[in-house]
Amino acid sequence: MTPTICRAVFARLILPAALLACLAAVTACATESGPSAAQDLEATAQGIDKNLMCPICPSETIDQSQTEIANQMRRTVREKLTEGESRDDILQFFVDRYGQDVLAVPPKSGFNLLVWLAPPIALLLGGGALAMVLRAMRQDHRRSAEAPLSNVSDLEPYLSAVDRDIRRMTSEDGGVREKG
Repeated sequence: MTPTICRAVFARLILPAALLACLAAVTACATESGPSAAQDLEATAQGIDKNLMCPICPSETIDQSQTEIANQMRRTVREKLTEGESRDDILQFFVDRYGQDVLAVPPKSGFNLLVWLAPPIALLLGGGALAMVLRAMRQDHRRSAEAPLSNVSDLEPYLSAVDRDIRRMTSEDGGVREKG
């Protein structure tokens, strides 16, 4: 073969074949480590999506919403993750643009701390009040069960007044009326 033919064969067949072989090797190496990194990135992105509320849709996070702004926000989350930004940085990015209301979970600081502390405190106070009421009711029941019945001598003035009233009513009517 002449040198010109050798160069032509090399340029048209061997060089592209070698480049394809190198590209295949690089792709194989990237695919071995790539999917797990891509899966981790997607799992992180989905976690962030569940923590961001859609600014348009009431009570929907951006992973639930199908609006265009939610789609844009999801894309932005993925772009920022591929750029290497952390979860907190991405959440802060959206808070800076949309305010604290964009967060699905209010932060556990400042005034929002009441949202986290009020329910357990109310539950404890309510449980304590219920326990005290039940305890007082049991003690009252015990006292009434233990208290002796009043002596007949204590009731004598009332019983004699009832007897007098009964005698008076029966003597005025001339006896008990019969139904018929």
